[in-house]
Amino acid sequence: MIIKDEIDVKKLVGKRIREYRQKHKMSQEQLSEIIDIDSKHLSNIELGKNMPNPQLLLRIAIAFGIEIKELFEICHLLPDEELKKELLCIVEKLNGEQLRYVYKYIKSFVL
Repeated sequence: MIIKDEIDVKKLVGKRIREYRQKHKMSQEQLSEIIDIDSKHLSNIELGKNMPNPQLLLRIAIAFGIEIKELFEICHLLPDEELKKELLCIVEKLNGEQLRYVYKYIKSFVL
């Protein structure tokens, strides 16, 4: 995966947490109560101002019924140019059969 130094991982993890919270139709107040933190602290995490410690990451993951690693699956949140570079790196590693399959799959979404 390509992540340049200027990409703020705290912001991306915060966006990922907000994404899960919204997917579960929770308010910040509801989630902060479940994970036992102040809603202002959760707001700062979602804004990328604070990075949750490992114990808090675990409580967040449990609240969403996921593994902690899923909170770090942030590639889809990268800027468009970074996503294009990432896709090109992936495509370069494909063999002929895989390349044809991926082409058909992507084409079905684009057209």
